[in-house]
Parts: sequence; structure tokens; C-alpha cells
Amino acid sequence: MSTFVSVGNAYQPFTRLIHAVTSIAPALSQPVVVQHGHTPFDSVECRGVAFLDMRAFESAVSEAEVVILHAGAGSLIHALGAGKAPVIMARRAELGEHVDDHQVEFARELALTGRVVVLAHSAELWAAIERARALSANVARSEPPVVKMVAAILADAARNRLK
Repeated sequence: MSTFVSVGNAYQPFTRLIHAVTSIAPALSQPVVVQHGHTPFDSVECRGVAFLDMRAFESAVSEAEVVILHAGAGSLIHALGAGKAPVIMARRAELGEHVDDHQVEFARELALTGRVVVLAHSAELWAAIERARALSANVARSEPPVVKMVAAILADAARNRLK
């Protein structure tokens, strides 16, 4: 089993999540694979990769025991669809991690489904992982209603952009 971490592809660095993971990396399920995007990354305990194609991303999520993600809709659709209960940390505009706080709002709404564990403070990562492990034991490998809703919204937005 492994740990998979993804910060997504936003241009703003997300060092808060990277530091939280690397601080406990030796205790995580190995190997620890970190998709760090545009965030500078250097760790001897983790294998870093800037970006993954979709097939590699889906494989990494599917094979991981522990999944830790930014609160991006695309990443979360794949994790939930694979039957994972991920730990999610929202990028925050006030910390220079994103252009606005849509991830904070999205994480808050997803938390209501009981299928994700929202990490508010880096120091609580280990406890969040333990909660996610307990949730994963009860999460069926299916497409939950929130995934269908987000997929429909994204498809509609893509259609409107093409017009």
C-alpha cells in the first residue's frame, strides 16, 4: 500500500500541504508519492513528480491506501469514484495558495457528505488520516451524488466555453 498526495496544477505554491506531508512522511504508508505541480519540492522520504497524466493519476489514487489532496473538483471526483475517503486541504487565497476561496467552500460542502476528511490545520494531518482510514472502510466504490453533481457542473461549464 502507498500514500498519494496531490496539490493539483494551480500556479500558486501549496507549501502548507507539502510541509504537512513531509513532516510525517516516514510514518505514512510507503512509498509516499507527491504530485507537487508548481510547488517547489525536495524530500528524501517522498517521491516527487511535478505532474501526472490522467491514467497515472487515476492509477495512483486507486492503488493508494492513503489519499491526500487539495480540494480541487477534478481530483476529488477521481478519488471518490475510486471509493477513497481522501483527506483534503483547501488552498486559501489569503495565504497566496489560490486566486480565491472556492476550494474552501467546496471542501465545506463535501464534508457534509461524510465521504471526505477536511484538514484545516497542518498539525492535525495524522488524526485526519486516521479518520479517513476509518471512513474508507465504509465507503463503497461508487459514484456518489456529489460526484455526479460536480461532473454535470463541469460539463456544462465546458459546453458554455465552447459556444
